[in-house]
Amino acid sequence: MKMLQLVLILLVLSGVFTQHSKWGVKYPDKPICAVRGFSVSIKCSYYYPRGHQVIQKLWCSMNLNTDLCKNPPYVYDSSLNTKSDFDFTGDDKSDCTLLIHNVQFNYSGVYRFRFITDVTGGKLTGYPGATLQVTDLKVSLIRLSGNGTLKQGDSLNLTCDVSCTHTSSQFVWSKNNQRLYTSGPVLHFPALTLRDSGDYTCTWGTGETSGSKTISLHVEGESFDQWKIWIIIFIVVVILVIVATVIYLRRKRERGEENTQDGANTHDKQPKPQPSSVPQLDDETLPEEEVTYARVCVKDKKVTQRCTNTEQQKEDDNVIYSAVIKS
Repeated sequence: MKMLQLVLILLVLSGVFTQHSKWGVKYPDKPICAVRGFSVSIKCSYYYPRGHQVIQKLWCSMNLNTDLCKNPPYVYDSSLNTKSDFDFTGDDKSDCTLLIHNVQFNYSGVYRFRFITDVTGGKLTGYPGATLQVTDLKVSLIRLSGNGTLKQGDSLNLTCDVSCTHTSSQFVWSKNNQRLYTSGPVLHFPALTLRDSGDYTCTWGTGETSGSKTISLHVEGESFDQWKIWIIIFIVVVILVIVATVIYLRRKRERGEENTQDGANTHDKQPKPQPSSVPQLDDETLPEEEVTYARVCVKDKKVTQRCTNTEQQKEDDNVIYSAVIKS
């Protein structure tokens, strides 16, 4: 019972002391994770009694400063107009946030903030400080099926990994600078297609920092490249032209043979000339010495052929027989 009362008294006294002193610096409760090459913000707030005016703000790294930040070196000093990777983004009231650019591995460690007011003895270094962890952001390709070069149908995972995880961290994936509607450290490809080729970027971020890493995927399909496709198209066109030419020549030859056969058939069907039906005269009716024969052929009322055969059997041309045949 007495022990409980003592604890309560100590708590009350502690609250009263804190309320009346009003000196302090508040840092993040957990270590801050930063990606090498990117920026990180160490959020910080401070407070002091009324009537004080802050005239100097300091940040120190415990990797360099062994004097508990009471004396140089400092990574940031508001009284010096110098530029570095360490930039103060707070104010003279209550914000003591430190922004670190181009974070490197040797920036890992504990950082503390110190401020000085215009009142004598008005200075404070905040404890215990903020812890910074620097890591690389890695995007790895994990093959689930297939080997060698990436081909259509292969399955894989793209994983985004940081060694210092943070509960409030967020992973954002993008392809060719276009954001993908997926989240989480793993991007899954159950079956690759040619359209999956491209540059994939994983952006990891928290409220204090962010970083990104890009990996390229080149998927080779069973289909040929574009120039090979053009070669195939050219070969197909040439084959089609050859086939069309052969068919044309064959049909032309067949038509020529048909015309030849038709001409031969027409020639065969023409009527053969019939023997002349010239009336035969009885040689006995006329004296052999006085007979003369003549023959004339006429067709379609036009004279196409005239044949005259004259035979003088005797010296005296007394009797002439003529026969005209019209056809």
